[in-house]
Amino acid sequence: MYRFMKLFSAFICMLPHSLQYAIGSIIGELAWLLLPPKRRRLAIGQILFCKITEDPAEAKRIAKKSTTRFGRMMIDVLRYPEIKDGAYKDMFEMVGCEYLDDAKADGRGAVLMAIHSGNWELLGGILASEGYPLISVAMKQNGDADRFINEYRELMHQHVTYKTGVREMVRELQKGSMIGLIMDQDPGDKGILVPFFGYETLTPVGPAVMGRMKDVPIIPVMIHYDEYKKKHIITVSAPFYAEHTEDKKRDTAVTLTKLNEWIEDYIRRYPEDWFWLHNRWKWTRRYYADSIEVPPDPMK
Repeated sequence: MYRFMKLFSAFICMLPHSLQYAIGSIIGELAWLLLPPKRRRLAIGQILFCKITEDPAEAKRIAKKSTTRFGRMMIDVLRYPEIKDGAYKDMFEMVGCEYLDDAKADGRGAVLMAIHSGNWELLGGILASEGYPLISVAMKQNGDADRFINEYRELMHQHVTYKTGVREMVRELQKGSMIGLIMDQDPGDKGILVPFFGYETLTPVGPAVMGRMKDVPIIPVMIHYDEYKKKHIITVSAPFYAEHTEDKKRDTAVTLTKLNEWIEDYIRRYPEDWFWLHNRWKWTRRYYADSIEVPPDPMK
C-alpha cells in the first residue's frame, strides 16, 4: 500500500491541476457508490435528527457531498510533494490570523481546536508551513497508512504526536507550542456529557483540560473550500478561555458546553463539510440510553 500511494502521488503531481481534481471527483463518487448501506443510513439519519434539514432528500444530498469531498481531500494530500515549501500559498486565504500571531508572540502556547470538517489534514500542513509552532495530535493509523501520512505531514513541516502522548503535549505547551486537537468525535468512556445538537453527548475533554491546566487560549481554526474563489478559506476565530474555579469538573463541563455550541453553529453553516459518516453518539447510547434522551441508532 505504501509503495502504491507513493507512486500514485508521483503520478498525480505530474498532471495539470484540472485533471488532478477530476480524478479526485471520480474517487469521491466511487466512495459514495461503494459506501455500505448502513453507513449511508447513519449519515442521513444523523443529519435528520440534528435538524440540519427535515427533508430526507436534502439530507441524502448533504451526506453524499460530505462523502464525495474526500476525493478532493485525498488529491490535496497527494500533492504535498508538489506544493511543499511555499507552493501551497495560492491554495488558501486566512482570515483572523492575528489571533494566531498574538498567541505565537505571547509565547505561552495555545490549544488550536479543529474538527473533522473541510480538509483538516491540509489545514495542519498549511499552519505548520506558515511557521506556527503546531503539534498535531492524531490517531495512529494501521501499518503502511501511518508511515505514508506521517511522511507526507513531515513534507509540510508538521510534528505529530499520538493521543496517548499527554506528557509530550504538556511539555510542548510549556515551550510555547500550539497543540492542535480535534474534538468532534466520540471519545468513548473518556468523555463527559455536555449538550450537542440538543442531546447530552459524550465529548472529548482535551481542549478544556489543556486550556485550564496551562491557562492558555483555546483558538478555533477551521478550513472551508470556497467553490467560487477556488481556494481553501482558513478561518481563525477569537479564542476561548477555560473556566477556572476550584471545581475542576464543573469548569471542564462549562468550557466544553461553550466549545460544543461554537462547533454546532459552524456545522450548521457548512453541513456538507462535516464528517457525518462517524457514529457520533455510539458510546453515549451504549452508556446512557436508559437514562437520558439520545438519538436513535440509524445503523440498526
